[in-house]
Amino acid sequence: MDKFIGYMNLTLKHLLNVIMAVLTLSVFAQVIFRFVIRQPLSWTEELAIYCLVWLTFLGAAYAMSLKAHIGVEFFTDLFPLKIRQLLFILATVASIAFYLIMVIQGYDLVRQSLTQLTPVLRLPMGYVYSVIPISGLFLIINLIHLFAKEIKTGGKTV
Repeated sequence: MDKFIGYMNLTLKHLLNVIMAVLTLSVFAQVIFRFVIRQPLSWTEELAIYCLVWLTFLGAAYAMSLKAHIGVEFFTDLFPLKIRQLLFILATVASIAFYLIMVIQGYDLVRQSLTQLTPVLRLPMGYVYSVIPISGLFLIINLIHLFAKEIKTGGKTV
């Protein structure tokens, strides 16, 4: 299972790199066409916005795999190990519940917005919104994987 999640996160990392490259090229093209050629492109701004949305949501899922999300350890470090472990379990359950809501409600949003088109690119908005359930699923997988690691080690790193 560790190999699968490792490959999944590696693929996610490469996808994030591609999205970042598209975002950068889109903004660069917009600057060149607007200020140098003086013929602004209408589609580059919309593409950049959608790339940024995808980058944010998928980046959060990738950050979960690296344990790079911020946390308030000042308060939890005041408690003994057993209470810290309990707080970690509660936080994990609450996070998984939230991510599950992201997946379910995001799927409904995608399904409802497939007929609505983006203003300039004319893509179904469902494609743009599909990052919500996708990232929610990656967040759940990565969080469960991290939780299982913590349980195996006895929660000494909590």
